[in-house]
Amino acid sequence: MTPGRELRHSCVTPCVNSVGFKLPSPIFPDGIRGVSSTKEGSVPDSGQILYETSEKIATITLNRPEKLNAMSRSLLNDLEVAFEQAKSDPSVKVVLLKGSGRSFCAGYDLAPDDWILTQYGADFEGPVNAVQDREDVTEILEYWLRLWKFPKPIVAEVQGACLSGAGELLAMADLVVAAENARFGHPAGRDLGIPVTLSFWPILIGMRKTKELLLTAKLIDGIEAERIGLVNQVVPAEELTSAAMAMAADVARTAEVGLRVSKLATNRWFENMGLIASTYSTADLDTFFHQSDSYIGFFKTVREQGMHAALEERAKKFG
Repeated sequence: MTPGRELRHSCVTPCVNSVGFKLPSPIFPDGIRGVSSTKEGSVPDSGQILYETSEKIATITLNRPEKLNAMSRSLLNDLEVAFEQAKSDPSVKVVLLKGSGRSFCAGYDLAPDDWILTQYGADFEGPVNAVQDREDVTEILEYWLRLWKFPKPIVAEVQGACLSGAGELLAMADLVVAAENARFGHPAGRDLGIPVTLSFWPILIGMRKTKELLLTAKLIDGIEAERIGLVNQVVPAEELTSAAMAMAADVARTAEVGLRVSKLATNRWFENMGLIASTYSTADLDTFFHQSDSYIGFFKTVREQGMHAALEERAKKFG
């Protein structure tokens, strides 16, 4: 067994945007775990992220349909570049975020080569190094907080699976249109950890529903998601694309200053109530979860029998 994996990203310093506000440099300046991203202002040509603009709307599409758009370190790097391009393009007022194929996003990729942390649990006979893990998890949190501060409205279009880590991506959207048959939840909460942002569930759906979804790892459909306030609008699957585009187009009709000020004012209400501090606390608690017997046991099965066997064992245990 290898003792661990080298952390190859470097520290970052603040940069200043075009209107004078200090913003963080790219969270993964050399790519997550050393995977290089493209130069600033250039949407990557890896094919993992599709980018197009039309009528003041930038459409950013997760494009790993063969893996249900699971988020790898390279996909997150490419996604960051795409959002940077949308931010710097004065013709773009709104971003429409979607996933290709039958699912929006299945969460973080569990494959070793696409694992977003520097330590892969199956490489260790015991727990991962807690200090290193805390650094990694905090870095992922700060990636999401960077997207939280994205100045233009984000409308998400959700079909199929939107699970575990995908909930964190969804939390960064300002408005969500979902298909009736979309599925939301955090199945990894049974044994692997909690979302570092808790997917903003406490502020979106309240304490009781947050606890219900975390403690039972149950999945809910788009209809229930709308009922509890997780999404704004739910439509039949065949109407999803047109409904999401219609919402984005409606938002784009608002004056640009109105969009930016309204988003910032609303976000600051929740920041003033402790949102940012709470996410850092949650990230720390997630690293405790990674020291647990259930986390170690899952990756022990991965090491000895493979990922498929580990997922089958989880399904038998938890349903």
